Amino acid sequence: MGRLVGRKNFPMIARLILAAIFVVAGVLKFPDPLGFADGISGFRLVPVWAIPPLALGIPIFEILTGAALFSARFRPAGSLAAAGLSLAFVLLYAWAFARGLDVRCSCFGNLEVFRVSTGAGLLRALALLALSAWVFIRVCGRMPSKQD
Repeated sequence: MGRLVGRKNFPMIARLILAAIFVVAGVLKFPDPLGFADGISGFRLVPVWAIPPLALGIPIFEILTGAALFSARFRPAGSLAAAGLSLAFVLLYAWAFARGLDVRCSCFGNLEVFRVSTGAGLLRALALLALSAWVFIRVCGRMPSKQD
């Protein structure tokens, strides 16, 4: 009864962790859009003119996605956005990995501890996709309860 982490609370905890990941990632990128732009360019996938708008827009979208996951009203949209972003991250890393690119993205801003190799980034993106997909299925598979 007094346990915070349990079968009953796991969906809420998973959603809150996912929300925090997206909010923190967006907030940490915000102070250094040029650093994030450099990370985007490492993928060699988008034209140069598209990098500045992406470097400004992605952090905002991540923050909004995380905020939506905290909100009962916008939770379904937030879970869909989280799954979509996570899928995009997987595809980007798979692209870079298949081409042998050494991408040191700025997924969490300038924090070196989170700058990982392309293969590790792909694994991290796959884990985020798994969590996002699970939260999406939980959120959209039923009406939210007061506890979620």
